[in-house]
Amino acid sequence: MNTATIDKGILHQDTLTLQRAKQGDTRAQERLRKSLTPRLESLAGYYASRTGMDANDLLQEAWVAVYEVLPTVDMTIGTPSQYLLKHARWQILDHIRWNKKRSHEALEDLTVETEEHTQNNFATRANLPGADEVETRLMLEILETRLNTRQRAILRGLLEGRTWRQIGDSLGCTSANVAYHVRGIRQAYADVTQTACMVD
Repeated sequence: MNTATIDKGILHQDTLTLQRAKQGDTRAQERLRKSLTPRLESLAGYYASRTGMDANDLLQEAWVAVYEVLPTVDMTIGTPSQYLLKHARWQILDHIRWNKKRSHEALEDLTVETEEHTQNNFATRANLPGADEVETRLMLEILETRLNTRQRAILRGLLEGRTWRQIGDSLGCTSANVAYHVRGIRQAYADVTQTACMVD
């Protein structure tokens, strides 16, 4: 068997796994996670060494990108796993840019943000700037009704300020699994806020 035949077989297997993962097959998603983990860890490690940022933070950003673009992968164009890796790389670079910009903000901006955080900690942590506490709690209650048990546990961890890795450790799963559920939480949050805007 020549190299070209082996490469075609690997590409076909890769495409099948991605197709099943895209359709929600949990075993295929686990195979995808295992196949992408070394490459994403290498990518995150490389950019962490170049920027001084935490490799785990960059890895989490990469997994967010993978799970966000997974439903949009076109299996007929190119190598699907390369498409996912490209988006993971872009997400890492965006996060690095955002972090760099944030670290160079004026001291006054940071002071204002700290005061707001102290005055309205609950609203700030829920990512609802300026919302009063009652409205924020109501939004969170509505959001929680749309989440499954695992997503609610992850949301509570996020609101407590824990990292994805810490949340994953406490729930007995990986940060990649947490990233997958965060995508669902974000979608549910978008639905809740859209509904609230329509009511207003």
